[in-house]
Amino acid sequence: MALTLRHSELRIQANKIWLDAYLCIAPDVRGLIVYAVPHLPRLREARESHFCTVLEEAGFGTLMLNLLTSYEEQRDADTQYDIALLSQRLEAVGEWIANQPTLFELRLGMIANGTVAASAIRLAGRNPELFAALISKAGRIDLAGAAPLRQLHTPIFVLTPGAETELLASTTRAYELIGGPKTMLNVAQASAGFIEPGSLDAAAQASTQWFAGHMPPRETSAS
Repeated sequence: MALTLRHSELRIQANKIWLDAYLCIAPDVRGLIVYAVPHLPRLREARESHFCTVLEEAGFGTLMLNLLTSYEEQRDADTQYDIALLSQRLEAVGEWIANQPTLFELRLGMIANGTVAASAIRLAGRNPELFAALISKAGRIDLAGAAPLRQLHTPIFVLTPGAETELLASTTRAYELIGGPKTMLNVAQASAGFIEPGSLDAAAQASTQWFAGHMPPRETSAS
């Protein structure tokens, strides 16, 4: 049965700034998937929202999230490489979720795009109970550092775009360091943006199946 989702545009406070977010939720979702990117101009209209649609059709709630403001992105594009800053903001979002009456009991999954993957690995290493499962989508997991990779015990699914040979090489080296449960999928001929026909859908379907295996439906009380 399809869920009746409530869609909300949000701004989530992280220290002194406000992060743009887009929440799709229903009371009976099996879990909440946070889809975090450095910055996208219009979350609701972005191609990446296709990932969220596939997840929602499988019974998950979703929270699309910018970790940088428009001002930060325009002022200095290299801010996306400040892994410590991104990790702090992800942690603030986790605290916000923990204080929301409709969200705090849900198991959390994470899709981390680009450099956010490194920040998610660092955060999961410090807070191993925070995420039930983690996906790196064309992520720079190498930027997490050797120690955080070895300390990671949250199950991680690493999606790599096959056409990005340098990214594939650095990701493969970092993947070998991961100490916990891990799976890697190379999407053949895909670029980092997964813009090639069928590549984004293939990645979304594989991710949804992987989350379903790590975040089974919640048990319901007998009436």
